[in-house]
Amino acid sequence: MRLSGTIFLILILSSSSYSQTKFTIIDTTIVGNYEEAIENLKILNDSIFYEDTLYSVRKTCSGEWGGSIWFKNKRTGIEYSCAATCPVVVNNVNGKYYVTATLAHMVGSSEIIEINDPDSMEIFKMPKPRQKKRKQKIYNVGDNESRSRLGTTLLVDSIGVLTLGSFTHRNQLLHIVSDYDHTYLCKIEESRFITIDTICIGRLPIYRSEINETENNTLVILFNSNDTKGYLEIKNSKIEIIRYK
Repeated sequence: MRLSGTIFLILILSSSSYSQTKFTIIDTTIVGNYEEAIENLKILNDSIFYEDTLYSVRKTCSGEWGGSIWFKNKRTGIEYSCAATCPVVVNNVNGKYYVTATLAHMVGSSEIIEINDPDSMEIFKMPKPRQKKRKQKIYNVGDNESRSRLGTTLLVDSIGVLTLGSFTHRNQLLHIVSDYDHTYLCKIEESRFITIDTICIGRLPIYRSEINETENNTLVILFNSNDTKGYLEIKNSKIEIIRYK
């Protein structure tokens, strides 16, 4: 992530309630078998990061050395890319693609990228190798990641927070955002996250953010550490944190 011109996160507590609906937020602790509970969620295992009728999308991540999102046009077979460190989820709202990217390195960082037409992005070309040893080409970590912002709009570029996931609700894009003190439900206004509600106190121990979908159309974000493990579940207008002892 480029640090020049970075917008530092300001979480603004919204004075009015979320205009379309309120979310029910529940934080539950259960004594039980965490691994068995995750298995019972019946998470869909899809090797494709995102796909629709037009594009097949993959992601790459080299950590603090960069990351990319790659859109392959199904009709032409051409693949386009842009910088995204590191992709968590892709959402389509009103025909536009929104890439959520976050990196748990140092204080953490988040990006929300809007792509109107993936075909307007850059066709990646591998740079010249750093060195050559006989027939072997030597590259540094991250050299195979896109550095381009062509064809994209950076809606949010924030230091100090992680975006654990993004999802659509009633045709609006919402985000699960954590700083060191709290985890919030947010929307975006004027290039910053605006707090709709507080989900819990503290940052959930999620360091490789990924949205999972279950067989019953529930969105799940898993977390697991030495201190706490469980998952955050999003369905309809309910967000529930389920912790296991």
